[in-house]
Amino acid sequence: MKLDDNHDEDGHLKVSQSKVRQWRECRRKFWYAHVMKIQKRRQPRPLAFGSISHKMKQAIAQKEDPFEVLENIPRQDLEAYANDPEKYGDIIKDLEFIYEAYLEYWRKEPLIYLKHDGHVAEHPFQVVLEEEGIMIKGTIDAVTQHRKMQWLTEHKNHKNIPNDDERWRSVQSVIYIRVLNMLGWWKGIEGTCWDYIRSKAPTRPQLLKSGEISERRIDTLPNVVKYVLRKHRNKNGYRALVDAATLNMSTYFQRVYTPIKKQVIDQVWSDFLRTAREMRDTDLLVPPVRTIARHCAWCQYEPLCRASLTGGDEDYLIEHEYVPSTYGDTDVEENTSEA
Repeated sequence: MKLDDNHDEDGHLKVSQSKVRQWRECRRKFWYAHVMKIQKRRQPRPLAFGSISHKMKQAIAQKEDPFEVLENIPRQDLEAYANDPEKYGDIIKDLEFIYEAYLEYWRKEPLIYLKHDGHVAEHPFQVVLEEEGIMIKGTIDAVTQHRKMQWLTEHKNHKNIPNDDERWRSVQSVIYIRVLNMLGWWKGIEGTCWDYIRSKAPTRPQLLKSGEISERRIDTLPNVVKYVLRKHRNKNGYRALVDAATLNMSTYFQRVYTPIKKQVIDQVWSDFLRTAREMRDTDLLVPPVRTIARHCAWCQYEPLCRASLTGGDEDYLIEHEYVPSTYGDTDVEENTSEA
């Protein structure tokens, strides 16, 4: 096979959990992302939110000011958000509201981050399986301590926080726990801590014609209600509205601890390697087949697939709607449906 950027200088295939997941979901999607290495010029809101949120979580882990992340967003990104409010809403203000509430909600129970090589978050790794001709790469968000136990910690953003039926399908943490066992960075990882944040924009209370604030029950956060009251210099208090929003915080912020069993790790790891071997034995430079299904609705490459099937101009789309990928070999959250 002709070597490309998906191989190291020794010919090992570089794989990650996101690459394996994309390969299984749609090989054409994998090809656009990791062979052509392109991404949409303007990220969908979920990806933009997730990218900024991840940096804010990293700042919190490092005991830095997460709101400085918002102050240092590139100008071109801010312009893109401002020029397309239908797509992005008030994304920067939403992140400010959500992280103010997140810090308040967990004020008495902050995550205890464990260090490796002087770092408390964003731990890149690579493991070479010489006999397989495969290199596994990725970045672990963090390992934290809870009740004297160590947990691989995943920072996740969803429009609605997943339940148990959805959570078991997210196998990245299982792969990462196996990798940690191989590397020996931490001993006795108990399982996964899912540190969830809802990415849904908190609703702002409506100002009525009378100048009063609507007391209709809304899906929001207490700091959003207080912000609206201050903005309109309303001194009535609206205690019931603030109390309801305070109770609603538990729908925005959850931490779920899931212990993991060895037989689950072994089976998921075996499936992962089986797919990696299939990728290793395939000429990745040949445009592969596509899988057309429900996931196409939120795939950023859907316009390219549709153009290639219907006689559209793929080259024009690539030139005007796509840019070189910034993902590299890192695992990225790709569920742009915000399910």
